[in-house]
Amino acid sequence: MDRSMPLDVVDMLCQLVRIPSVNPMGRAMSGDACGEQALTEFLQAVFSGLGVAWERQTVDAGRDNIVACLGGRGSAETASGILVFEAHQDTVPVDGMTIDPWAPVIRDGRLYGRGSCDVKGGMACMLAAFSRLVDQPPPHMPTIVLACT
Repeated sequence: MDRSMPLDVVDMLCQLVRIPSVNPMGRAMSGDACGEQALTEFLQAVFSGLGVAWERQTVDAGRDNIVACLGGRGSAETASGILVFEAHQDTVPVDGMTIDPWAPVIRDGRLYGRGSCDVKGGMACMLAAFSRLVDQPPPHMPTIVLACT
């Protein structure tokens, strides 16, 4: 991960959309699109690149949560506890899509692709904010937890 520049939200969202992470929703599915394994591995690389502590929690085969933690700053009197951000990694199936679900397209100021608004867009914003806090922590920052479930 290039740490010379802040994490770009649009670039991060495009990277997230390119990684299939379909929730099987009780259906018999197989293949690379099923489950969140590839996305969890990508997020692990992001957190490792940021140099923050992270932990994976296996929920089911190919379906791990990953939780990253950035320690707070300041004394017990000035730091403000713990702030948790959460975004789910899975997307709904791609049935009925008329575009390539894993090829993000920006058109008329909008980004299209599976998961772009639910919830990989939010996840990209959280990752950008988390990255900024790693690089420029405020003096009395609480502990920040980013859970990708």
